[in-house]
Amino acid sequence: MLDSIRRGQRWLTLLFVSVIGVVFVFFMGVGGGFGRGSRPSGNAVVELGDVRLEVSDFQRIRAQQEARYREQLGDQFDADATRAFLDSQALRSLVEAVVLADSARELGLHVSLEELQRLVRSSPSFQNESGKFDRQAFESFASYEYGSQRVFLEIVRRDLLRQKMIGLLYSQASISQAEAREAALYQLEEVRVAYVALDTDQLPAGEELGDEEVQAYLDAHGDELQARYDERLAEFQIPEKAHARHILIQLGTDASDEAVAEAHKKAQEARGRIVAGESFDQVAREMSEDAGSKEAGGDLGFFARGENAPTLEQAAFALEPGDLSDVIRSDFGLHVVRVEAREPASTRPFQEVGLELARAAAEATAAEERARELAEQLAAAVRSGESLEQAARARELTLERTGTLHRRPDGFVPGLGGSPELLGTAFILTPEAASSPRIFDVGSRLVLIQLLERKVPSEEDLAEAILAQAEALLDEKRNRLIQDWIDTRREKLAASGRLLINPDLVISDS
Repeated sequence: MLDSIRRGQRWLTLLFVSVIGVVFVFFMGVGGGFGRGSRPSGNAVVELGDVRLEVSDFQRIRAQQEARYREQLGDQFDADATRAFLDSQALRSLVEAVVLADSARELGLHVSLEELQRLVRSSPSFQNESGKFDRQAFESFASYEYGSQRVFLEIVRRDLLRQKMIGLLYSQASISQAEAREAALYQLEEVRVAYVALDTDQLPAGEELGDEEVQAYLDAHGDELQARYDERLAEFQIPEKAHARHILIQLGTDASDEAVAEAHKKAQEARGRIVAGESFDQVAREMSEDAGSKEAGGDLGFFARGENAPTLEQAAFALEPGDLSDVIRSDFGLHVVRVEAREPASTRPFQEVGLELARAAAEATAAEERARELAEQLAAAVRSGESLEQAARARELTLERTGTLHRRPDGFVPGLGGSPELLGTAFILTPEAASSPRIFDVGSRLVLIQLLERKVPSEEDLAEAILAQAEALLDEKRNRLIQDWIDTRREKLAASGRLLINPDLVISDS
């Protein structure tokens, strides 16, 4: 009995996953959830008309889908990570199968008893070694898995109806030779272009505005710049700072007691010489083991909190200018610190930063105006018959060149960024009209382009690509047609109250 059940399960998996499992491909990753409207009664997960599917039906579909993923992914399959995903997809497959079967009945499609018998009898899983139908194997499987032959055959009938509905929808999709040819050209064509990119954010080097122009901008836009200053006030705040010197006697964090004592003796000696009146600079040059500050007399310069070792900062911000610390320890060793000066936290006033803000704003405005004016000049020159290259050279502008470009939805062009409009234009330019007068906004730049080279595929390559594209486009159109049709049909059935779903019975929380 167990052997017949296993063979029946293999056949069922073949039926639901391989034969009509193509439907699952349509729905993988499709958005949309299961509403919280009316629910079926009892233990039913999905109810449509006289069809009631329960948790056991859901679990059967889910187990088949999980088995397929395990086979495809092997050791990479993570049952816990994919639990919620598989729950959702199994419920979606269950719902959409019922919707398709119901729609097939409404259209007058049916499955005859002869079709059912032929399908079951032809299954290798229900045949004996002689190739004849093994009724006992069939009955054992149907009873064990479904409780009865009647229930099992009804499920098979429903899935055959689903296949017929899909076949009917499939037959409505077609791809013309022109569509396939256009898609093949889209895939195979290549171009190279030259372009001029004018920066709208900043002026070229050497074209900075003079002080008088900046002051004039400040005078004319004072209120605007004051408002900008107020909005960005945090940028002009200066934190408290300390100017300190130190003498370092290096010591590892895991140093022995003897090494610590020896280092402490040296640090105390240095501190004692300073207390006795010797110059901190001189003692630091002679005794400090900090290569970075030793020759500068231990000078660490001004620093804010968070910019130096925590132990040094704590001492520097605790001492008053001129004070000398005790010997303190950090991860680097032992220190003697003296604070030279302290600067309190402050905010740079508008009177001090106004010219900086004015210069940035004035130069940005000038850059935008310059770029726009040059772009319009180039466009006008192209419209008058010049090539972009001629127009750019006449104005001493740099002409960049791309490598080979292919069509892509994001319009990405190396060196420029994403601009679907620009890339699309590149593929409609011709050698006879190679330069485009159109100005493209790409990020912070204004760009004009000129076709350098177009590579058209050979007729042999094109013919091969047309065949492949025709098949791919047809599959895509079929999938889209079926999914759109099912979504619309499911919404209507749910709105009418005929389709009832209870996702809470089967969808995992995580």
